[in-house]
Amino acid sequence: MPRIIHTADLHLDSPFSLLDANKAMARKAELRGTFSNIIAIAKNDNANMVIISGDLFDSEFVTKETIEFMNSQFSSVPFCKFVIAPGNHDCFSDKSAYSKSVFPKNVFIFNRPELQFFNFPDIHVCVYGWAFVKEDMDKNPLVHSINTDPDCINILAVHADTSSSSSKYCPISEEDIARSNCTYAALGHIHEGTEVRKAGNTYYAYSGCPEGRSFDECGKKGVISVDFEKNNFGRWVPTFSYKRVCKRRYEKFNLDITAIGSKEEVLAKIKHEMAKQSLGSDTLLRVVFTGTVDQNVVEASKKISAEDLGTYYLEIKDRTIPLVDEQELLKDITIKGALYRELLPKIKSSDPEESESAKQALIYGLAALSGSDVADF
Repeated sequence: MPRIIHTADLHLDSPFSLLDANKAMARKAELRGTFSNIIAIAKNDNANMVIISGDLFDSEFVTKETIEFMNSQFSSVPFCKFVIAPGNHDCFSDKSAYSKSVFPKNVFIFNRPELQFFNFPDIHVCVYGWAFVKEDMDKNPLVHSINTDPDCINILAVHADTSSSSSKYCPISEEDIARSNCTYAALGHIHEGTEVRKAGNTYYAYSGCPEGRSFDECGKKGVISVDFEKNNFGRWVPTFSYKRVCKRRYEKFNLDITAIGSKEEVLAKIKHEMAKQSLGSDTLLRVVFTGTVDQNVVEASKKISAEDLGTYYLEIKDRTIPLVDEQELLKDITIKGALYRELLPKIKSSDPEESESAKQALIYGLAALSGSDVADF
């Protein structure tokens, strides 16, 4: 019973520019560790093949250490075949790691934008695919059906975009997938994994990225494991399971802190929400404060740290509205009233940056006009 692991969009050597230098280096190492987790699954589950559907690397330029690491990982499971379909980030070119490096014999890399295939009769698998050779690819290689072998497990392993027919990242449609005549289409490019779907007789899915790298990639991440078994009619039928491999997870939530009177209460409310979502030391967390709040409480609560919460990283965003006596300030004939009336439309702006700047200006302005030491904020 052949078993295949499907992954994509690992983006090794990502810069992690959101983090400080030490944590960025640590996250780069953890990203390699995520690939080691994939290798461990392949090894422990006796997988026959690992398909990497593009963007294994974050760019064409890959460090020597990363190549050495990858080759050691590939070599550690010699019974497993690795098939790579380069994507828009790690396109196949004369400058790419795919051209400049020597990979173990169990690694097979597509190197043209036209449809190619690798045949593995020992495991009854034939893999079809192509490579990005530059950062964009508007041509669809699936304009014709594939002359597949009905006795084989036919896999389509590609980096492609099913979300838009005008995409510059190899647009393909459900009709194209159905026309492929493949058993399973292992897709890469969309970082949010999808459920396994079916187009014609072809199952297909995006595995999603196996490790989140920003707050655009929240949640637990993993790979798709596919087992193939022949049914009573002699057709190969896949069954699917999802396996977590990520080292850490990005998560975010809004927190309404209206009527909360202290930093301690805010801290308790954040911890309560974290407990509901089972968030902990593996989490890079963004908390967005909302509501109408005393800004002294907000400013104090912004000093809550990752250590206070037991998370790996914490980012706090303020989307609150300052708690003021609006009617009094609207009628106030002093500079305080004039300041508030001037800033109010911007505070209520739908543009987060404009709203945040206006709120900060009001906080500092009212503090200064009240005789408070602005430095305290």
